[in-house]
Amino acid sequence: MLGKISGIAARRNLWTARALHAPYPYKLILDTKPSVLPPASSQPAETSVSALRFPGKAPESSSQQSNDSIIGWIRASAQIAADPQAQISPQSFIENRQFWPLVLGVLENHVHEDPELQAQAAFQKTGWMNIADGRNPPPLGRTGNAEDILGCVLVKDKAMVPGTFQSNWAHRPVTTDGLFQLPKYLHTKLLERLS
Repeated sequence: MLGKISGIAARRNLWTARALHAPYPYKLILDTKPSVLPPASSQPAETSVSALRFPGKAPESSSQQSNDSIIGWIRASAQIAADPQAQISPQSFIENRQFWPLVLGVLENHVHEDPELQAQAAFQKTGWMNIADGRNPPPLGRTGNAEDILGCVLVKDKAMVPGTFQSNWAHRPVTTDGLFQLPKYLHTKLLERLS
């Protein structure tokens, strides 16, 4: 019996390791000469940064203090040119505080329209349903880590109730598992909002 349990645990760890190194499913743009820089208080003077954003409207000039199309900034290092996604970590990432309210607005307005989440709501039937971040989805029937839950929405009669989305203050845009990942439908709505 112990050998069987160990085998299951080994397979689970192997699956987790593969999932952690999966490529980011959406296109990202890394601007190594950004026109908009992070606030001086969050950036050491000797460090250069690259702006991280999704395709769409780019910042227009350096006179802008911030831009909601920039997800955040990554502190530059020698390895950044080789694999930009590997550099997206809590230690290298500087959050753009104007970007996240835009994401929450998309979730509030469109979460109930997402086909994948509608299927999940039909399965749950009633109660509050967590909206998990795709970078580290929880096993079926389990609750994810607080930093990986975007928020929750009320489900009644197998359907999400529009206007009931509640954001999770403990969610982190970047963790050791990487950058946040919205469901495909909501990511498309975010890109529409950015363009």
